[in-house]
Amino acid sequence: MTSPSSPPLVILGCGYLGTALARAVLARGGTVSALTRNVERAAELRAQGVPTAQSDLASDAWHAMLNPAGAAVVVCVAPSRPDVEGYRHSFVAGLDSVWRWLRQSVAAGHPPARELFFTSATSVYPQADGGWVDESSPIDVSLLGPAAAILRVAEEKILGVDPALAWRAWVLRLAGIYGPDRNHLLAALRQGQRVFGGTAAQWVNLIHRDDGVGAIQHFIATPASQAGGLYNLVDNHPVQKAALLADLARAEGLHPAEVRCDENLSSGRSGHRRNVTGQIPNRRVSNARLLGAGYKLIYESFAKSLAGGLTTP
Repeated sequence: MTSPSSPPLVILGCGYLGTALARAVLARGGTVSALTRNVERAAELRAQGVPTAQSDLASDAWHAMLNPAGAAVVVCVAPSRPDVEGYRHSFVAGLDSVWRWLRQSVAAGHPPARELFFTSATSVYPQADGGWVDESSPIDVSLLGPAAAILRVAEEKILGVDPALAWRAWVLRLAGIYGPDRNHLLAALRQGQRVFGGTAAQWVNLIHRDDGVGAIQHFIATPASQAGGLYNLVDNHPVQKAALLADLARAEGLHPAEVRCDENLSSGRSGHRRNVTGQIPNRRVSNARLLGAGYKLIYESFAKSLAGGLTTP
């Protein structure tokens, strides 16, 4: 929760999650500035009182427009394109630009950023046996696809930041984000799709957008004595793909038998990406560390959120 001592917030990549974070902080009287590639989003943010640079993260054009000194910097940029080059552009060239920005600020005599957050993804877990994984689970990078491997490199860069540039660093591995105006499976059902990638028994890990926002605010407010670190952001109840599709079908007035999984659909939102061995990642992601850090989920499960009508596109 924002307090008079809360740092200013700088959001780099103000999309679905970042915009909701900006609005939440503004509502509590906080100070926010932002970066987005999207011209319309930039105009909307400015209209809400958020100083916004409209630029690509990998560019240096935005550096003079945003100030990291003493700020909580949240890097929640999406890949510039949904392919390997898009990931490399945003998470390699993009973070290189962030580092130049931080160094320039400190070189000019300003204090370092107070916080540095990076929103990663649970896609960095290659496990495919349906078991539980947590932040201590081994990650064999050789099993990761190229995009997930780039995220893993970005995570390490963030966690290894020089405290002279950012006092505290956090990597948040978010599961699939859903919430108001965003649920890809539900939207696909409404467009007539009835066959989805993956297997019926495959575990799906999810997080409501508002819990992504809430967790970032929670960590910003933690005592100075607490170090940053790596946290999974997932809800309490992973759900198997068949059960998830059945719940969505019923919510749309369809019979669950009308929707099914097909593991041969293996890419994009209609299917599922495989690891380099050809397996579909299948794991239940634990949030025990997040809960142990004192965060209380707003939405404990997708099923409860769906019952409340919170996933309507």
